[in-house]
Amino acid sequence: MSRKTAVRRSRTRTVAAASLIAAAALSLTACGGGDSDAKGSPSAAASTIAPGGSGGSSGGSGGSAGGSGAEVGTKVGIAADVSASAKRCTNRQLEASWASETGPDMNNDGQQTVLVMLKNTGPSDCSMVGFPGVQLQTAHGETWDLRRDNEKPKPVTVSPGEQVAFDITFLASTRDDDREFVPNQVVITPPNERGNLVLDWPYGGALLDQSGATRPGTFIGPVNAGM
Repeated sequence: MSRKTAVRRSRTRTVAAASLIAAAALSLTACGGGDSDAKGSPSAAASTIAPGGSGGSSGGSGGSAGGSGAEVGTKVGIAADVSASAKRCTNRQLEASWASETGPDMNNDGQQTVLVMLKNTGPSDCSMVGFPGVQLQTAHGETWDLRRDNEKPKPVTVSPGEQVAFDITFLASTRDDDREFVPNQVVITPPNERGNLVLDWPYGGALLDQSGATRPGTFIGPVNAGM
């Protein structure tokens, strides 16, 4: 065999080996890059963290307002901050009352606040978090589902015989040309419940009817401890 032929074959083998090494390196880089991309993908992380989406009314109430995001937040609050041994307060073990029946001046044209008390009449601790549903009703069957304020709800545990409270802020009707809403009863749905508690409206007078307003002067706050 001539020297030229031997050199040519040697060069061919060298080039082929180099090509195989380069192809293997590229193959390893693609697998590694794809793996890293999947682990670091924001959408993959989001789909893992956000599991399902929606629920009933919490962060809120059993009333008409409320969205799925609020409810998810409320469930997390219960799991994180309320004793695991305390079951959810149900309407069957709660008793509603007014903190005072001689409170507001229905001739006052400014905002006023009254407190509604929720007492645990059961034999064991119970927990709740969020806003109650509150519907005002007239003697003629007209209804007004009150909006919520922007206060962030906090989980509370209620021992037997103890009370928590929420507030109703309202504007009374004081002018002859006002559109009036004359409450007769207040229907309360405890947070995360479907059953209702009913109170008579003890203050007389009329409210300024802003039931169709986006930011009415009459609204409710969340359930709070230490009232």
